[in-house]
Amino acid sequence: MSKIALVIGHNARSQGAVRVTDKRTEYDINSDLAVAIRDLDPARYVIVRRTHGAGEIGRAYAEVDRLGVAASVELHFNSAEAASATGTETLTSGTTNSARLARGVQAGMVRALGLRDRGVKVIARDGRGGASLWTGKPPAVLIEPYFGSNPTDCAAADRNFSALARAIHEACTAYLKGA
Repeated sequence: MSKIALVIGHNARSQGAVRVTDKRTEYDINSDLAVAIRDLDPARYVIVRRTHGAGEIGRAYAEVDRLGVAASVELHFNSAEAASATGTETLTSGTTNSARLARGVQAGMVRALGLRDRGVKVIARDGRGGASLWTGKPPAVLIEPYFGSNPTDCAAADRNFSALARAIHEACTAYLKGA
């Protein structure tokens, strides 16, 4: 059975952005999201945690490669100076399979959360998030379902947490059927 790696963005020491509503970090909330997705089909997913220090992304994606998965989804949420920034986006390397997975995940997250569709964005190797998209061998995407800096986005994410997990799972399942 083909598997998907769920890579939790950031790490236990450097936990990423902090939500304005409850001060939960990207690492914290996405640890819960990874478990929620995995629990929908435990045989389908493996969870990979990044570890702090030089080479953090390289180590995580070496583990993804070692696991022999069909693809990876790195879990994040966005943040901005302006509390009005809103929406859902998915980052892709632009390769055929990464783009296909990104389109499915993006469509599902937009339906689940009901936030503005910021689209699928192709990121170069040296762009922000590029290392996560280009380092491993399998196709990879990086998700930003909402803005943790926007209270309304956080409320939508909290209210639709199970729907978000299910949407990501369904997109991964559809991707694997088409692979």
